[in-house]
Amino acid sequence: MKKEPTPRQRQALEMRAKIQSAALTLFNREGFENVSVEEIAQTVGCSVGNIYHYFKSKDELAIRVTQMVDEAYTDLEQSYLASAVPGREKLLDFVGRSLEISARDEMLYKAFIHGLRYPEQAVLKKNDTRVYFRLLRELVDICQKEGSIHPSYDPDALVEDLVVLHRGTLFEWRIYQEGFDVAKQGRRMAAALLRGWQTPPAET
Repeated sequence: MKKEPTPRQRQALEMRAKIQSAALTLFNREGFENVSVEEIAQTVGCSVGNIYHYFKSKDELAIRVTQMVDEAYTDLEQSYLASAVPGREKLLDFVGRSLEISARDEMLYKAFIHGLRYPEQAVLKKNDTRVYFRLLRELVDICQKEGSIHPSYDPDALVEDLVVLHRGTLFEWRIYQEGFDVAKQGRRMAAALLRGWQTPPAET
């Protein structure tokens, strides 16, 4: 049975989260290279030594946010790949669940909307090491193989469209939070995209 954290451990977790959130906000607003550890400490309201107690460097702060985003989707990736459910249903479910993940965690919301302006450790850089993008690409590939997405579409372009849908839906949710079902809205819009992707793209 998992033990509940002690008050001291809970306080440490809260401080780490506070530092990460403040750092991410500053990185997004000012650019990674322009933010100092002193500025992060001032924003948090703690000493520079306290920052270094939790993180060895500013780089580690950025890397840890990247890892947080990946961890949020790793379990989903494993469950979808093991499931026999049709790819279309997996993709729609992932759109809804990934929106819920971004909406319920302030730091993941910031990370998804903005990313980090940091060339080596972009929070949601589109490559095979980022779980979110990798899983989207895997689900699109499954849909193309089963026929729910026409094979003539460029899968990378479809992933980009789905990311735009995710960000746009999050923006709408941020404006109209009360009564706005972010997962339901995301699935509805993704279903509309999928209907269009069943037929070959029109020639231009």
